[in-house]
Amino acid sequence: MTPSTLDRPEEPFARASKRWDIQKLYTDLAKAKQQFAPHTRRGLTPVEKRHLCGLLCGYSPAEIAVFLNKQIKGVEVDLSKTLYRYIELLTNRPRNALKNWRDAIDWLEIAGYKTQPKTSTGAILKATLHHSDRILSAAISPDGQLLATGSDDSTVKIWSLHSGELQQTIFGHSTAVLLVAFSPASKTLLTRSRAGTVKLWNLQNGELLKRLADVHRHESVAVSPDWQILAIGTTRGTIKLQHLNSGQLLQVLEGYQGDDISAIALSPNGKMLVASGLNAASGFCRATVTLWELPGGEVRRTFGSENYVAISSDSQILVNHGGQTIKLWNLQTGELLHALQTGIRITSAAAISPDGKYFAVGCFDGTVRLWNLRGELLHTLDGHSSPVSAVAIGLLGETLVSGGENGTVKLWQLRISD
Repeated sequence: MTPSTLDRPEEPFARASKRWDIQKLYTDLAKAKQQFAPHTRRGLTPVEKRHLCGLLCGYSPAEIAVFLNKQIKGVEVDLSKTLYRYIELLTNRPRNALKNWRDAIDWLEIAGYKTQPKTSTGAILKATLHHSDRILSAAISPDGQLLATGSDDSTVKIWSLHSGELQQTIFGHSTAVLLVAFSPASKTLLTRSRAGTVKLWNLQNGELLKRLADVHRHESVAVSPDWQILAIGTTRGTIKLQHLNSGQLLQVLEGYQGDDISAIALSPNGKMLVASGLNAASGFCRATVTLWELPGGEVRRTFGSENYVAISSDSQILVNHGGQTIKLWNLQTGELLHALQTGIRITSAAAISPDGKYFAVGCFDGTVRLWNLRGELLHTLDGHSSPVSAVAIGLLGETLVSGGENGTVKLWQLRISD
């Protein structure tokens, strides 16, 4: 006989039990329920347990309703009359203090019901921060003091990297913020929105300094490490290089075997640019990763067909990835050094540590995977309850930031051996 779904009240959110002390929560929330409604059924009902596990997985009430094939309004009403009130009692909050479903997760985590992330020795979760929508970009300032995060909520938030305290919020875009980048002196910030505006901000007062460019929403943008060049990958398969401050067009790179450039990386030594993307002419298959020499602009060689690219701090190694595959290439010789099969689908989130010790990729299972440049897995950071959509690494490689599709930002302290 097939067991009733009532016998498995956590389904389809069973992974909540991997990150939370579910049984203790059931017991303690049942006690809170008796305080809130003494004459109701003792213990949490299977529906209440299922809703709780959905929230603990990072799903909104609307998403829980879709999973359970219910009416969104019905789930929202159930939560507001039951679980939200129990959680307020359990965490010693005032009645009706819970205004957003994310508050419930934060309060339970503060109360100690979340288990320690399953990470390798040397990885410590320092803080969890929040936007109201998914995280699309993140950057750590070169001086190691600040963190910038861009979100689908159209804001950029500037945080203290040490305390996690919010320093300021920039409201200068009307659409999602796809790119944030600090200047070498950590005094200004470059941002790019989904609508295509590229702007420069004064971090001392949050004021807009200038509008650098307006690009097509499907065109990719990158800035050189020395902040001299703004690279724009066009929908025609060319790359425009312009002076960051003056806007003067310096060069147009041609020879890319595709038409939609989704990722650009400029080497730290300023001598190379790599681009990847899609080719609409071949049914939007992944186009060949292309390397140009600078300043000449000649195509030097190509590398595989993965979508996303990053270059190591010594300008010697290219990392590209797509699907469940990561490849490491020698930029000078074109030799494939390592081809890694992750066994889990990778998102577009990736970064190489500035000290050159490791690279990190975000995954759809909510983990961040770290490898050294010899292709050895170092850490699996398990702290998100949704796909990881942004990754950034501090200058010394000891701090990693990961952003999730549910709007959470995790600050990790790492110890990476050579």
